[in-house]
Amino acid sequence: MGVTRLDHFTLRTSLMEETRRFFEQVAGFAVGPRPPFQFPGYWLYSGGTAVVHLAPHDPSDERLAAYLGDRQVGDDTGVVDHIAMRCTDLPAFEERLKTQGRAYRARTVPALEEHQVFVIAPGRLTIEFIFDATETSSWHSDEAGIAVDAQ
Repeated sequence: MGVTRLDHFTLRTSLMEETRRFFEQVAGFAVGPRPPFQFPGYWLYSGGTAVVHLAPHDPSDERLAAYLGDRQVGDDTGVVDHIAMRCTDLPAFEERLKTQGRAYRARTVPALEEHQVFVIAPGRLTIEFIFDATETSSWHSDEAGIAVDAQ
């Protein structure tokens, strides 16, 4: 498995609109296309690339929790939900995780034709490893993209 580049970071915040405006006004990012996830959010683009993903902090949103997991967020602050990296050789990566006995959450986003593997790093930071959907995965996903038979 090889990491080819940093892809994006995702922030969870209870201040979605304020955070969106901040990145638009301060960094010059623009809201752009986002897959039809079953929870709200924004993808903010710079130069045609989505570099910041915003997701709400909403403990009552079961679809959000099912996809990204739960996060503790202060009343008026946000947290880095995860950092994502583009990678190659999904089968070797899954084998590495299994050999190490590491738990992971698998997803497939059909609209983007990519597999996602979420792994919890020390300090409870989530790292997302993204692979092209043409690579062989050990799972199949439901309509929300959540793996239903991950190994």
